[in-house]
Amino acid sequence: MLVSIVVFAITLLVLVVSHELGHFLVARKFGVKVLEFGFGIPPKIWSRMFGETRVSVNALPIGGFVRLLGEDEADKIVRSDPRSFATKPVGQRILIVGAGVVVNLVLSWMLFYIVLINQNWRIIYPTLESAVVVAELSDNFPAKEAGIRVGEKITKVDSVQIENVDTAVRLIRSQANNQVSLTLSDVDGKTTRVVEVIPKLMENGEGRIGVAFSPVPFKIYQTPLEKFFSGITYSFDITRLTFQGLGRLVSDVGQGNYKQVSASVAGPIQIGAVAHNFVSNGWQATIPYLWFVGVISLTLTIFNSLPFPALDGGRILFMLVELITRRKINANLEKWVHTVGMVILLTLMVLVALSDIYKFLV
Repeated sequence: MLVSIVVFAITLLVLVVSHELGHFLVARKFGVKVLEFGFGIPPKIWSRMFGETRVSVNALPIGGFVRLLGEDEADKIVRSDPRSFATKPVGQRILIVGAGVVVNLVLSWMLFYIVLINQNWRIIYPTLESAVVVAELSDNFPAKEAGIRVGEKITKVDSVQIENVDTAVRLIRSQANNQVSLTLSDVDGKTTRVVEVIPKLMENGEGRIGVAFSPVPFKIYQTPLEKFFSGITYSFDITRLTFQGLGRLVSDVGQGNYKQVSASVAGPIQIGAVAHNFVSNGWQATIPYLWFVGVISLTLTIFNSLPFPALDGGRILFMLVELITRRKINANLEKWVHTVGMVILLTLMVLVALSDIYKFLV
């Protein structure tokens, strides 16, 4: 357990440092003074000056921040300093604020490419719905001879809708020497086809078509063009799925289905438990763990890009309004909005953490 905690802590540190380093480097590039580079959320438990920047470690080990001169202060003298964030052109400010999510996005691409290359361009493809996927095909069996492909989903056996592996296996095994219609689709469910097979009679009297099923969908990139863009397109697929999940979450909240909301949301405690499951499997889980880290990095990209106060996306939204209207928004108003946003986010984080604890206790 201790090893898992250390590995997960290092993982979060790398992700946070990468994100904040993006802000830091672009701010320095444009001549903005960086007042503080913080790990975690205050209250502060340690700090030290390095040049003109204070590096701090804070009590809540979630997230991090870079504090820039003139970013949140409403003082006119501070905001008029030539090295103040507020004096920079709006385009430069957008680049500074957006740099963190760009770094997290590029990091997720790199990790996904590492996973794809090491798994022969095959990767887990999460979906919101349960699935029964063809994981392997055996030679000299009906499935391969009928042209069934690895990675396809089986949605029906004859007229029966398939929702889990056990149902698919049971129905196929009960039809030895009888023709069975299998409805197949690609991993996205965009294309559907029907294949007829006759399960081979085995010595135990059951039918076999020579397929190993998996409840976890995966995708295989085959052509050179697909492989070249696979890390990027895979990120977009996960992003699309994330927003579908957010839509369902909002719907559940609106309907008062809070039990389902709790089940579909995972906080740091539950994510740490998932990390422990990977780490406990030793070095052979390195590639799956890198996939897990890539998903977290991409999730940070998506979350921080949302146009919500206190997040990078919320700050960029204010600057886009300024860019369109050519008028700066009142500094006190913007600071107040971001403060309220931070309070809301911290409250949500506490609720999610309590939900995680509840799941472990029941």
